[in-house]
Amino acid sequence: MEVLKAIFLIAAIVSVPALSFFLIRLTLKLGRGLDHLNRTLDDSRPQVNMLLVSLNHTLDEVNGELEKFSTMTSEVQEMLSHAETGMRSVEESLRSPVARLGGMLAGFLGTSLLFRGAARRLRGRGNGTGGRCR
Repeated sequence: MEVLKAIFLIAAIVSVPALSFFLIRLTLKLGRGLDHLNRTLDDSRPQVNMLLVSLNHTLDEVNGELEKFSTMTSEVQEMLSHAETGMRSVEESLRSPVARLGGMLAGFLGTSLLFRGAARRLRGRGNGTGGRCR
């Protein structure tokens, strides 16, 4: 039992300084790494600030263009609603009985004019006038 205590005591005496040495070395390396990272961040800070200012300016321009697009879209929407209202008015006027009667009357008059012209041409050929109207 005494031998076992002596072995544990020797192991503790050897392992504590070795462990302390490795922990100190790890702490120093970690400190150097953090210093290097801090210097890198200090060096890159002006470029990052310049990039962020440029990004902010670009986003402001994009926002302005989007506002212009929104204005154009609302104007187009308003024009479409006016066109829809006009088309609805035309459709309602074409559905009315007066418009139907007027369309039929215009068709009748157009057809009668065509027939009159054809009849005059046919009469003109038969009279020997050479197709001329009197």
